[in-house]
Amino acid sequence: MMQFSTAMQRRRSAVTQTALAVGALPMDLISESMVPAMDEVGRLFEAEEYFVPELLLAGRAMKARWSCFARFWSLPDKSCPSAW
Repeated sequence: MMQFSTAMQRRRSAVTQTALAVGALPMDLISESMVPAMDEVGRLFEAEEYFVPELLLAGRAMKARWSCFARFWSLPDKSCPSAW
């Protein structure tokens, strides 16, 4: 089972924040790392190598990284931009 600690969550958020600080675009990070990572989680689930707990942990990781993008999108209702 995949382990996911608070320290790991902070590290991944720090990596995302660093990438943003050096000029990476949020949509590039989403499309080039976050979406492929979730695709892999889905593949592993379909192959019965991951189970519901791993899906939940992957969701938490995605949420932690997603929160790093809040300063780029001012969305009071927390919905996605209509351009997506």
